[in-house]
Amino acid sequence: MNKKKLMILAIILGSLLLLCGLVLVLKKDIKLELNGKANISINVNDKYKDEKVSACYGNMFKCKKISYTTFGNVDTTKIGTYKIRYRATYNKKSKSVTRTVKVVDKNKPKLTINTKEFSICPNGKLKNYDYKAEDNLDGEITDKVNVKVEYDKIVFTIQDKAKNLTKKTFDYKKEDSEAPKITLNGKDNIYLLVGDAYNEEGVTVTDDCDDLADKVKTTGTVDTSKPGTYTITYEVSDEAGNNAKVTRTVTVYNKNVDVTPSEKTIYLTFDDGPGPYTARLLDILKKYNVKATFFVTNQYPAYESMITREAQEGHSVAIHTYTHNYSYVYSSVENYFADLNNMQEKIKRLTGKETRLVRFPGGSSNTISRKYSSGIMSTLANELEARGYKYFDWNVVSGDAGDTTSTSQIIANVTSNLRSSYTNVLQHDVKGYSVDAVEAIIQYGLTHGYHFAPLDVTSPGAHQRINN
Repeated sequence: MNKKKLMILAIILGSLLLLCGLVLVLKKDIKLELNGKANISINVNDKYKDEKVSACYGNMFKCKKISYTTFGNVDTTKIGTYKIRYRATYNKKSKSVTRTVKVVDKNKPKLTINTKEFSICPNGKLKNYDYKAEDNLDGEITDKVNVKVEYDKIVFTIQDKAKNLTKKTFDYKKEDSEAPKITLNGKDNIYLLVGDAYNEEGVTVTDDCDDLADKVKTTGTVDTSKPGTYTITYEVSDEAGNNAKVTRTVTVYNKNVDVTPSEKTIYLTFDDGPGPYTARLLDILKKYNVKATFFVTNQYPAYESMITREAQEGHSVAIHTYTHNYSYVYSSVENYFADLNNMQEKIKRLTGKETRLVRFPGGSSNTISRKYSSGIMSTLANELEARGYKYFDWNVVSGDAGDTTSTSQIIANVTSNLRSSYTNVLQHDVKGYSVDAVEAIIQYGLTHGYHFAPLDVTSPGAHQRINN
């Protein structure tokens, strides 16, 4: 083919291509383009702002703006990959574009070091340091902190689940200036009756540098065949010479001795029973040969057999009230003695004998009786004595009637207020937490020179001032 023909052919092809291009340029279609990036990474909890898209219908010379629809959303509170799709539809044509948004965690954990001066043990063991690690997503991750020594620094590192790393380094000294910690197993004060077995519970030792479990030196012995106070001493030293010791006191004592009441006499008295805790209380009293006084009621008939047991075991059974209904017993003298006589009959049926010992509901100094009959307490006090009864109040309050439900507080209330002459203690055997305090009260009394006795008609009444 000659040059002329080739030139003609080239012109024809060029014209065709130009014509095709012109057709394409003039052809109308949907133009849909993302504003901003197609792939976005955003930190968790940051605000996401959608940059949207540009949408029009037409060609390069003229393009009419058209509407579009957005599908999907981004939850910036949750790590993940989100797809946002935009679709435009016009003149029976449709086109879509997609943006990818990754929500990631870029926040480093917060590592707080509260230790001010750092040291490691002479043997290279790391000590217990005060630090805390928290992460915006993982929460507290203190247990994930890694502590190690790198050359002349002590290094703390923490990494969250997203692999964000926080690192802190500190200078340190190699020394051991902290004494071991030695803690008694069991009680620091033990009370044993003569003949009881002493069980040595030992101690627990912890040290920041050394294992000292087998290094404790124990001195002292306990002879449970002889009354007395014995001291057991536990002592330990670490490799650096730091020393610690602790002592345990063991008091061995005899049971309560039945003697004629004189100085340092404790009268344990219990109101409102018998009830669900009375049997346990009687077991405790029997263990120490302690006799008490029970001001009984008919509130819990299911436990009335305990009144029989109280009498059989040498305790004083006394009248409190049959109904324990203040509005009834204090409305008249007649009602009071009707109530008293009902309880007397029950006591006689259960024990075989009457009692002459009485305690008023609320005590002789109560003021609630004023609501029902003015001056009735003065009348009843005189009338009781005229009928051959003796009434008793108290001079030490355990607090179990409403002030506290803490056994330890009841123990403290009684033992800290014992009198040098006689102590008439008010408790309630229908209160389990009060019964729980009795053994410790007895132990305290016996080891401090007191003896216990039940009330009788010759005992001091511990009378309070009558207020009605």
